[in-house]
Amino acid sequence: MDKQNSMGQRIQELRKHKGLTQTELAKEIHVSMAAIRNYENNLREPNSKAMAALERYFGVSGEYLRGEVDRETFMQNSDAIQGQMDELVHLFQVFRPDLNCASQERQYLAISILNEVMRTISRDLLRRDGSANLDGAKVGRIFQAAFALNSDGLTELDKRAGELTQLNQYKK
Repeated sequence: MDKQNSMGQRIQELRKHKGLTQTELAKEIHVSMAAIRNYENNLREPNSKAMAALERYFGVSGEYLRGEVDRETFMQNSDAIQGQMDELVHLFQVFRPDLNCASQERQYLAISILNEVMRTISRDLLRRDGSANLDGAKVGRIFQAAFALNSDGLTELDKRAGELTQLNQYKK
């Protein structure tokens, strides 16, 4: 990888874009100034803890820092992701009045479903390599199908889902 697209170059560009010195960045992400200097000079790469701190601080992914995605693609994807995030925030704002008007039983059900979905997304999709053939529309159709089932249908779906996850040909 040439120096222009190196991790060190990207860290340096991000640091300068924020108007920080190496010392200031080191304090922000809780590493030594020497570590920042070594990263920027490509003498060493950040360990996993420092890499996560850099990702969080600059709002970028490890794939961007490592040079696996060029800046233009990263920025285009970031804009698209931000647009989707804005839409999600809007949906939560629309959801809140409906939640407040529902019975406590329905409120609890809705919140428990959302909590479980968010835990699953965080645990199984974001923190490890998620399935490449998974997409939002497909997951949405699965949820719509589940909500269309009566109590017996939901029990059967739960049973079948448990069976599918036990069959090796369907595992990731």
